[in-house]
Amino acid sequence: MSPNVVKVFLASLLLAGVATGKQKATGTSPFAYCGGWRGHHIDSNRIGTGTAQRIAPTWAITAAHLAKPKALTPDKRNIEIRFGPDKSARLKKAYLAPQGDLGLVQFNKPLTGINTVGLLNRPLTIKVGVISFTMVGYSGGLHFYRDKKAKRSGLHARHITTKKNNPCKVGDSEGGWVIEDAASGRHTLFAIIPGGGLGTQPAAVRKWMDDTMKGSGGKAPWDALPKSKKRKSAASKKKRGESPPFCPQIKIL
Repeated sequence: MSPNVVKVFLASLLLAGVATGKQKATGTSPFAYCGGWRGHHIDSNRIGTGTAQRIAPTWAITAAHLAKPKALTPDKRNIEIRFGPDKSARLKKAYLAPQGDLGLVQFNKPLTGINTVGLLNRPLTIKVGVISFTMVGYSGGLHFYRDKKAKRSGLHARHITTKKNNPCKVGDSEGGWVIEDAASGRHTLFAIIPGGGLGTQPAAVRKWMDDTMKGSGGKAPWDALPKSKKRKSAASKKKRGESPPFCPQIKIL
């Protein structure tokens, strides 16, 4: 097979989403709900970056360690989240979940023209077992990693991996673990990436999220787990040598 034919073949695999490594999301990406966070500290002029996912016209979900400065000193931080090449939203307020590394942020006005991601309506359980998911991040631009595996771990979901196969980059630690439903095209987020391999499950703090958003007329988009993603129990698929990945956190202003 000639080199040119090989290049065409590999390119076709990437376009079809067959490759399992890092892929850049371009054009009208189904991952467009994932945005790049840029925070400006007024007193020092320092800049902080991160990731957030749009879940409603005026709401996004991220990690608490990123949202905390805006939640505690809102007048000292100007935050903008950029979605794609020409969409952005400025933040009005930030809220911290009562447990876990999870936060909600509210835009100062509705954002249109960008799709939203759903939220898994129940935490993963032992009965569900191991599921396949896609890791979405915005460090260095919107990108994703398919064919990852996760299982329940209390308040959190645990990424099943090995130390040599950790894809996270600085700035990815507020990204999402999402389930892609091939039948409907819908993406459902079940965990937010922290600084390590345990992602907080939004469904574990569902009441807090509903109460926080309804004050402004917002509503969280809760979705059921697609049946095609239910797998054998985690106990039957236990492997030796597994360890959680490390997603380095950014320095928060």
